[in-house]
Amino acid sequence: MSDFFYIEGTYCMDGQCDTYIGEVSMNDVMLGKFSLNSSSGKEAVVNLNMITFDVNIAIDDHNGKTIKRELKDLECITKDDGSWYINKSLGNDKFETIIRQS
Repeated sequence: MSDFFYIEGTYCMDGQCDTYIGEVSMNDVMLGKFSLNSSSGKEAVVNLNMITFDVNIAIDDHNGKTIKRELKDLECITKDDGSWYINKSLGNDKFETIIRQS
């Protein structure tokens, strides 16, 4: 069993979409804070509450302004390959994430 998770997320906020990826340690997941990076060099800072599984996410938009969203009541689906899939829409915002062991 690996101590790392590969996380890939497509996040659309205010009509702007980017794909963020990262390899995150089990320790960082348990501590509830980690970062993912996009190919365009932007960063998504993710705060995870391990008790409620609520997520707070902060992403810099294309103009350099930080957009923050709070995601509650996430539904995580376990896929046949053992990965976890999260899909949440909030009006114009969309959060789609796949988590697998590295």
